[in-house]
Amino acid sequence: MRKDGGVWRATVNGVLARKVRLLLTALAVVLGVAFATGTYVLTDTLHSSVQQLFRQYTAGSDLIVRFHEPFAGGGGTRERIPEGVVTDVRSTPGVAAADGFVQGDAQFVAKNGKHVIQTAGFPTLGISWSRGARAVGPARIVSGRPPANAGEVAMDAGTAKREGFRVGDTVRVLATEAPATKYRIVGTFGLGNRNDLGVFSVAAFDTATAQRLFNAEGLVDWVNVRVKPGASVADVQTALSDRLGGQFDVDRAATVATQLRQPADEFLTILNYVLLAFAAAGVLVGGFIIFNTFTILVAQRTRELGLLRAMGASTTQVVGSVLIEAVAMGVLASALGFLAGIGLAKLMLVLLPHLGFHVVVEPLRVLWRTVWAAALVGVGATVLAAVYPAIRAARTPPVAAIADLRVTRSRPLVRRAIFGALIVAIGIGIGVWGLAGDLGTQYAVAVTFVGGFVVFVGIIVLGPLAARRLSSWVGSPLPGMLGVTGTLARGNAMRNPRRTNATAAALIIGLALVALVAIFAESFRTSIRSAVDDVRADYVISAPQLVGFSPRVATEAGRVPGVARTVSFRFDTGRIGTTDEIINGVSPKGLDDVVNLRFTEGGSAGLERGGILVSKQEADHFNVHVGDELDVEFPRTGIQQLLVSGIYQTRRFSGVFPIDFIVSDDLFDSGFGGGQQDTLVYVKTDSGSADAVGKALKQELAKPFPNVQVKTRAEFLAAREQTINQFLDVFIALLLLSELIAVLGIINTLMLSVYERTRELGLLRTVGTTRGQIWTMVCGESVIIAIIGCFVGIAVGLLWGWGVTTALRGEFVDRFSVPPLELGWFVVASVVAGLLAALLPAWHASRLDVLEAVAQE
Repeated sequence: MRKDGGVWRATVNGVLARKVRLLLTALAVVLGVAFATGTYVLTDTLHSSVQQLFRQYTAGSDLIVRFHEPFAGGGGTRERIPEGVVTDVRSTPGVAAADGFVQGDAQFVAKNGKHVIQTAGFPTLGISWSRGARAVGPARIVSGRPPANAGEVAMDAGTAKREGFRVGDTVRVLATEAPATKYRIVGTFGLGNRNDLGVFSVAAFDTATAQRLFNAEGLVDWVNVRVKPGASVADVQTALSDRLGGQFDVDRAATVATQLRQPADEFLTILNYVLLAFAAAGVLVGGFIIFNTFTILVAQRTRELGLLRAMGASTTQVVGSVLIEAVAMGVLASALGFLAGIGLAKLMLVLLPHLGFHVVVEPLRVLWRTVWAAALVGVGATVLAAVYPAIRAARTPPVAAIADLRVTRSRPLVRRAIFGALIVAIGIGIGVWGLAGDLGTQYAVAVTFVGGFVVFVGIIVLGPLAARRLSSWVGSPLPGMLGVTGTLARGNAMRNPRRTNATAAALIIGLALVALVAIFAESFRTSIRSAVDDVRADYVISAPQLVGFSPRVATEAGRVPGVARTVSFRFDTGRIGTTDEIINGVSPKGLDDVVNLRFTEGGSAGLERGGILVSKQEADHFNVHVGDELDVEFPRTGIQQLLVSGIYQTRRFSGVFPIDFIVSDDLFDSGFGGGQQDTLVYVKTDSGSADAVGKALKQELAKPFPNVQVKTRAEFLAAREQTINQFLDVFIALLLLSELIAVLGIINTLMLSVYERTRELGLLRTVGTTRGQIWTMVCGESVIIAIIGCFVGIAVGLLWGWGVTTALRGEFVDRFSVPPLELGWFVVASVVAGLLAALLPAWHASRLDVLEAVAQE
């Protein structure tokens, strides 16, 4: 007999004989591959859409002139350019045409007049429209004409279509500092070759109106330049740089488009990593299922593999035969998962507009990287999970295999105990390094998470040592509740601790991740509640997603009878040392009336004299105390030495982000330039007039400023908690993928277990066990496995949650908190899932033919 041919035929026959079970196992991999493929295709397509959109924003220009970046090494908001520079640019040799371009924030008010048109916090832009035969700019008329006078506006065609506006309609527009003002729509437009700008809404005004609305009289944000036909763009770029001097940047339009889209690219990159993390969780859970499946299948094929060895098959051939099955299953799962992932991405792109996230639909982007990733994930995970069972099969002596004897050893458990303890110790060491080392928040979180994962691996390695005892303890109530059936269910779970451990592991990883997200969200909520408790204001005025709004809101609110104080906050990015930091500007009078900052040193009095307030955390980081000077670099005024006049503890009274550096609004405006918007306004009312003032504030601000919301302190806190809950719901929904795969694993394991115990089940039926009792026995075994997975998963999740929350302390959370009710619901849901997972195997077990089962070898 040709050994290779015989082994190959046996392998093929083995795959075909177990195709239903292998397909069920492959489904776990299919889900993981589909999620990974869908993530890549979705984010690659969105990247392409965003890239094309920002290219249109600079369309029509060859070069763009901007003021130099304010900070060394890049960063910071660029200053505007004096309008006279446009004349210098136009007179430069090789320049065919040049126009100044002004942009700012402009929001269209919806037809109902109650809200502004905005998509998930994305920018609502206002731009200037250059006119004339040689005008340079991205805007292109779709219908009507360009705006030419005050009181006229053009609306981007996509927003006009979605919101039902037409040329000739009247629309109210909120600009950077102005209240909602009526404008007549004289045209609709696109940018470059795009009519629909997706998540962006854009209002276009004539240049003079744009400069007035965006506080840019005599200024432009940049200069769009078109080069003469036949002239070298590089030569003109050099000529402009030489003429204008080093305070200006002259870049190609494509370079500027890339820089402008960088925040969107960063967001999509983060989204990509987050979704891939969930896909990895699904693949990891699938790996445990594959491992368990092949372990059971190899055990069931002990005699078959022994016969192959006795007929001359080598150890390598036996290992190869098992791995070939794994490769076949991995290839099939990768192909199906790849196709399912493309369909999932297409479905998401169709659903996004219905969820309020308007995207410009591009052809799906399927890169070769995605193809290789799907193959690597599907085939790689499957083969890796099958390696150990294959090696175990090859090491079984032929005589023992032919006799169908199970070779048991006690020494491997000893080695497992030592190895598992070592892994746990390494994981704890990595976690301690992440928490105690000076790694920075981002790396500290990553290292701490990796440490927790290594501890999880160690627990899984140690699992079989405790699985028998845990099964006995968890299943101890069953004999009293179910009698003999409960005893059998408990005994089945105890019989093979390795199988019980591997099946529970799939649930453990899923529940651990769910618990981690729930703990982080609860810690975030607790931190916000604690900080908002220090807010003394009766009302908080803000916009959805905490976007900016006109400073005139605070002025108008202060005029309402019964208002004692209004204190506004605004923020922008400055530089302290070598780090970009968020600097907050505040109206100093009344700060202590609206927020209890809990000063540890000094107070707020020094703000009006040009001082700075620093949070305790950042004061410790920069090693400053009250009376010390702190070097703060502003985009407009450069480095200023500010006297530290107070150090405080309350950082998160904004309800979301920490506020670590506070200066007066006058100092803020001089350092960052005009046109700054507020983010929050805190309102303190006269005693006994809070209710009346609240109604008056809402009434007075509703029409001129429909973009803001007036909330009581309790309502403001509830809105922030609702945002966190939405975040939690989305993450848990994504993690349900791994839980679904874990349920498939329980189904698969129990089905294989039923097949393995066919003769035993037949004998039970012959001695009088009913179908209902068989059903109950299998379900009881599943519940035991699910409960073990729940409690160990919650324990691992608590460890992960504590570690990650501690690493993030000071950035996102200030306190560690556990949500017992939510974790309890997760446990109940998992037990129910385990019970449901047992229904199909239990039905199959109860329907076995008694005579065939007894005759089974």
